[in-house]
Amino acid sequence: MTWTNFLLILLVIYLTYYGLNVIFDLFMTRKQPGSESDQEVLFFNEDTSPELITYEEESEAPAPPSAPENPEPDAPKQSNFTSGLLRSTGAVGIKELFNLAKDDLIEYTRAIPY
Repeated sequence: MTWTNFLLILLVIYLTYYGLNVIFDLFMTRKQPGSESDQEVLFFNEDTSPELITYEEESEAPAPPSAPENPEPDAPKQSNFTSGLLRSTGAVGIKELFNLAKDDLIEYTRAIPY
């Protein structure tokens, strides 16, 4: 038996198998649901009438929420996040850091150790 004969026999077996599956699926008799089936059907009836909703513009804009009073205005901001010892050339918050990175204003001077 050569490789050509082997592959040809394998191809015929696959085509026969899948052909029989397709023919079986196409010609298989299926139950057609009758007008009165054995399954229970659940219907919901709502007794509501439609309501007309009108849009009313507010005459005044809502006041912005008031900022909480800080008893010590000169006290520095304290963070709940601590990350150990850091060496840097400037103090930048995390939001400012992301804005600087987005604007491509950060200069990398050495590789970041992992």
